[in-house]
Amino acid sequence: MDTPVTLRQLRYFVATAETGKIQLAAEKVHMSPSAVAEAVKNLEDILQAKLFDRHRSGVSLTYDGHRFLDNARSILRRANDSIFSFQNKTQNIEGKLRIGASVTVLSYLLAGPLNQFERIYPGIDIELIEDSRVHLEKQLEDQNIDLAFIITSNLSSQRGLKVQSLFRSERTLWCSENHRFSAFSSVSIKEIEKERIILLTLDEAEQNVIQIWRRYGCKPNIKLRTESVEAIRNFVAREHGVALLSDLLYRPWSVDGTRILSRPVEEPIPSMNLGIVWQDRHQYIALTCFINFLKQELLRKSHPLHLA
Repeated sequence: MDTPVTLRQLRYFVATAETGKIQLAAEKVHMSPSAVAEAVKNLEDILQAKLFDRHRSGVSLTYDGHRFLDNARSILRRANDSIFSFQNKTQNIEGKLRIGASVTVLSYLLAGPLNQFERIYPGIDIELIEDSRVHLEKQLEDQNIDLAFIITSNLSSQRGLKVQSLFRSERTLWCSENHRFSAFSSVSIKEIEKERIILLTLDEAEQNVIQIWRRYGCKPNIKLRTESVEAIRNFVAREHGVALLSDLLYRPWSVDGTRILSRPVEEPIPSMNLGIVWQDRHQYIALTCFINFLKQELLRKSHPLHLA
C-alpha cells in the first residue's frame, strides 16, 4: 500500500458508520460534509474495497465495511489509549476490582472496553463474574462484587445503589432480505403479529418482549424460543420467522453470509438500557477509574451503528 491510511480517515469512517449519514458524521467530527465524504472515498480507494452502500436516506455498511469497522475502532482506541496513559501516569495506579456482568454485556459490550482499560491501567487487576441481574444485585448487596454491568432498565431496587446508564439500544424488527417487510421503511406491531416469531429467552429478553405484545393486545405466533442469538440470526435469514430484538445484538449477516435486515417499529416500545451499578457507600480509586473510564468510553457513542 503506497498511500498510508490516516487516523483522520479512520475517524471520519467510524463517524459515518455510527451515524449512517455524511451530514451527521460531519457534525460529529466538526468538519464539512464534503471533507468527510472525500476522506471516506479516499479510504475506499486505498483499501480497494467498497465500505458503504450509498442511498437516498444515507449510507449503510457493506460486508467489507462491517469487517473493517472493528479494525478502525481498534486502531483509534490504541492511539487514544497511548495518549491518555502517557498524560495521566495511569501505570502507577494499583488495585483489584470484582466486576459482575450479565451474559449480554459480556457477549456484546464489555470485552472491547475491558481490553482497553487493562492497557491503560495495567496495575488494576480485574476479576469477572457472569450471572443474572437478580443474582448480581444480591452480590452487590452482600459486597461480593464491587460493580455490576447489567440491563439497568430491569433493576428491581435502587436502594443504597448508584446507577449510571451508559448505553441505550433500541429494539427493532429483524427479517430476511426476501421478506415482505424488506420493502417497509417501518413496521407496525399488528403487522409483526401476523408473522412467525423467533423469541430470544436469554437475559430477560423474553419477558421484555412479551410485555410489549401484551401492551398492544397481541398474541404472537411463536415458532421458536432459544437462548442462542446465532440461532435467531440463522432462522431469520432462512425465512423461518422474524424477531424483535435489541440493535446491540444486530448483525447484518448470518454465519453463512445470508443478509438480515433491521426495520424500526412504528409504535413506541421500550429500549434496552445497559449501565453500571455499585454500592453508594464505598468507592475507591480503582473503582473510580473504571467508572469514569466507562462513562467516557460509552457515553460518547451517542449514535447506534447504522448497519441496515
